[in-house]
Amino acid sequence: MTSSQRLGCAVSILLMALTSGPANGQWFSFGAKGGASPVWLTGNYRILGQASSRQGTFQEQPPDIWRAELNPTLSLYGLPVTANLLVSSEQRDIRQNINAFSVTLDPDAIKRIVAQRATTMLEAYARSEAGELLDRYDSIKDSLSAYDPEKLKELEQYRKIQEMRELANGDITNYSSVLQEMGLMSDVEDFMQKLPTVGFGTVFPTFSPLTLSGARVSGGWGEWNPGGVFYIAGVSGTTQRPLYRVDSIRIDTTVFRTVDNSDFGRQLYGGRLGFGRQSGAHFIFTGLYATDDASSLTLPDSGVTKTPQRNYISSFSVRSEPVKGIWSFEAELAGSLTEGDQNAPRIGSPEVPDFLNTLIDSSVSAYIDWAFTGSTTVNLASSGTRLVAKIRRIGAGYNALGVPNLRTDYIRYDARIDQKFWKRQLSVGAFIRHDEDNLADVKRSTSTLSSWGANIGLNIRAWPFIRLSYSPYTQVNNSRDTFLQYRNETVIWSVVTGHAYRLGTFGANTTLTLTRQDAETKNHVNDYSVTSANLSQSLSFTVPLTLSAGLGYIVQEMPMEDATSIFTVDGAAAYAISESFSTSGGVTLAFDSMYGTRSGFYLSLLAQLGDYADIDLRVERNIFNESVIPPVLGGSYTENIFRLTIGKIW
Repeated sequence: MTSSQRLGCAVSILLMALTSGPANGQWFSFGAKGGASPVWLTGNYRILGQASSRQGTFQEQPPDIWRAELNPTLSLYGLPVTANLLVSSEQRDIRQNINAFSVTLDPDAIKRIVAQRATTMLEAYARSEAGELLDRYDSIKDSLSAYDPEKLKELEQYRKIQEMRELANGDITNYSSVLQEMGLMSDVEDFMQKLPTVGFGTVFPTFSPLTLSGARVSGGWGEWNPGGVFYIAGVSGTTQRPLYRVDSIRIDTTVFRTVDNSDFGRQLYGGRLGFGRQSGAHFIFTGLYATDDASSLTLPDSGVTKTPQRNYISSFSVRSEPVKGIWSFEAELAGSLTEGDQNAPRIGSPEVPDFLNTLIDSSVSAYIDWAFTGSTTVNLASSGTRLVAKIRRIGAGYNALGVPNLRTDYIRYDARIDQKFWKRQLSVGAFIRHDEDNLADVKRSTSTLSSWGANIGLNIRAWPFIRLSYSPYTQVNNSRDTFLQYRNETVIWSVVTGHAYRLGTFGANTTLTLTRQDAETKNHVNDYSVTSANLSQSLSFTVPLTLSAGLGYIVQEMPMEDATSIFTVDGAAAYAISESFSTSGGVTLAFDSMYGTRSGFYLSLLAQLGDYADIDLRVERNIFNESVIPPVLGGSYTENIFRLTIGKIW
């Protein structure tokens, strides 16, 4: 089919959707229960208000806050447009923006809706008599081919849906034909889900963990992956606004003032280009540029470490499935060039054209480095075997201004294997990991973290379950200065067992958890051990009442010191007054042999007002009677919290 023919087909589908009347005679529907119509409004909202008698110790969040969220989605002939609005009283001039608004054209919502339809139909089929054939497909397919080809076709369709759920992670790109054959996706939806995703306002795009992830961007972004063949994405906007902040730091009796928590205004631009599906087999090139506006903030000339930066990143990522559904691997190689201070002197020559000096970024503050991530997965569903191996290397000089709080200067190797036996009632797993820093060999020492562990789980039907885990960790450095050397060895093991059972007309659940942590340090200076035991019990009655209680005991031991212990008791109850009203409450007590006692209780009322609102009213009171820490440092205090949440998914 030529491009003009494809365009004509798309226009025909769209015109058919616009000119044909709705099957149910209704053009507009509100809420998920309204039924499918050409124009369909769904979404959710949430309003939270909280009042407290005190501000949290060492916290900036005020004691009284409110937040309002509204996320409506308007579906126009199968094309969903989503708006996201967040407004909060926590918005302050001393921090970056919290309030946010965006509008997104999101065809991926169609994929999620269709995938949910398919999963619901598959679950219903699996519970039916015919669904039992799914587990016996290999042994009966030949006989069905000869005696009941229609039943075989139906079975193969459901096996395709099962494969989509288990392997495609909701990506329906390669399953459009079978979804249409089964009536799970219309022609209009098939056309709409191939359109690009476009968002404006405050957006949170993700390129990859090494380039752009978790950054708030005020601007716009788009992503398009037609047919899962060609992939293109782009982003442009502001990631932080200029912020002048003066903080006071008290050291002993001396107070210092600092503005290092200030921020320059920062712009970010990026693009991606490649082939394949982002969630499947692909190879994609990524480019990213972020720059601070050096003129957006005036800082003192001395005593300030904050500088305007500039960052260039390029990366290449690849993912492949040599054996579909069984073996896959993916990797990303990225390099970054960072100008640490735009005001730093530059190394240039008058004989070199200005554009070349600018192109190579000749600032004396410039530095470069690279990062690499790779992983491979083997998943043998027939034998219950899963093996994952990963490597992650991020250089000391690698910088990504689009990835907040990115840890650098380390290399990590880790692997994990999980195996299921005895009709998946017995599971065994093991892992190993090794971390090492000082990749540029500029620190005084290199630190390494080595760990391994194993776990076993036994879950026999109608019997109590049990899970065991054991994991030792070793952290050490090789400093030549013996005073700076350290070696920490920690061993953690745990046992969890529990059972859900009946006591006459009561339903009951009992869980017991035992944990032990032993730490050994160099010269045994800071050795310690912590042992904890927790027992929980719940009861449900024929009336809409549920009771739960728990007991806990924690003891910490250190050489040459008295052991300290904490004994905890908690209880809770929930009662459904009617289909629309329920209430719950609970109490917690903790007796600390060193710090004193802590107690608290809460009461909650939940009301469902039809299709309009779910109201959750909660009152808390916490009392800390500390015998060691003074009140000014967060010791003894009484805290009252009143919280009201109103929301609804419609």
